[in-house]
This record gives sequence, C-alpha cells and structure tokens, in this order.
Amino acid sequence: MLSILEKWKLIETKLICSSSFLKVFDDKVMLPNGKHITFTKMELIDFVSVVPVTDNNIVMIEILRYPRNCLSLEIPSGHVEKGETPKDSAVRELKEETGYSAEKIECIGRFNPLSRSTQQAHLFLAKNLTKGTQQLEATEQINVKLVPIEDIKEMLNSLKITHAPTIIALQKFLLMQQETQS
Repeated sequence: MLSILEKWKLIETKLICSSSFLKVFDDKVMLPNGKHITFTKMELIDFVSVVPVTDNNIVMIEILRYPRNCLSLEIPSGHVEKGETPKDSAVRELKEETGYSAEKIECIGRFNPLSRSTQQAHLFLAKNLTKGTQQLEATEQINVKLVPIEDIKEMLNSLKITHAPTIIALQKFLLMQQETQS
C-alpha cells in the first residue's frame, strides 16, 4: 500500500542571489517529522526545446557554450519570455536560431530539469519547415546543421550530443517514430 507523502511547511525564505535568469533562495522549512532544515532552491526561467524535422533530417545547431567554452550540437532552445506561451517561445526560438519557420508545431512533452528548481522545460515538434534567415542575439554564435534522422540514435549512443534537453527531446522523438512504425 502506498503511504501518503506530506508536504514540507515553509517557515521563512531568504533571497541569496538574483540575476535576470536565476534566483537562489535559502528556505527554512519544517519536515513532516517536525525537524527544521534549510533547503537551497533555485528559480530559473522556463524554457523550450524544439525538434525541427525537414525531409529526413533534424535541423540542429552547433553553438558555443561559454561555461564549458566548447561547441555543442543541440536542437534550438531558449527561455520563455514574459507574456509568451511556451508555444510562442518555440516558434520564436526556432526562427531566431535556425531561420526556419514551421507550418505545424506541437507540444510533445515537458520535464523538470533540476530537482532543486521550479523550472519547467517544454518540448515541441516542428514540421513543414520553410527556410529563412537567422536572427541571432549578440551572444550567440550558431551554425545550422541538417542531421539525418537515421544518424540520431548513433549520435546519442556515442555521446556526440551531450545537451540534456536535446537528448530528452530526441529520445522522445525517436520513441514517437517507433510507435508510428509499429
């Protein structure tokens, strides 16, 4: 029999650090057993990741990721801006990072990237693409790559793709493809 899990009780919260993308808090909480602890949590902006499919390719981006100062092969991703729905953000990020527009864009899932954060990631599938011009931000250096769908599984297995949201979205896409083929 499954036991009922009790929520923690927030006693006090203290903002430790804040930027335009991140807030870090120390929360004083009381556990269900009555014990008091300090739990550090983060508030990060929700984001989207888009799997753009054209012909038998995935439109991917090669982007320089500053924290590791290395190139990363990813699908288009970005933060949900104030006033945007996740779908609006997916449409915008696809256009900005790749130049492509989609006639059809649908949500294929969402997940919580970090257990200590309130952030949600929204996954989208984009089809019926039309090529246009990238609209990169000043901090972005992006090369667009067309990757054959048949190569994705091997690239995931050989660790050529290491960006977690990209891995999750591509695995979801491959599962969806497998379901439609059976």
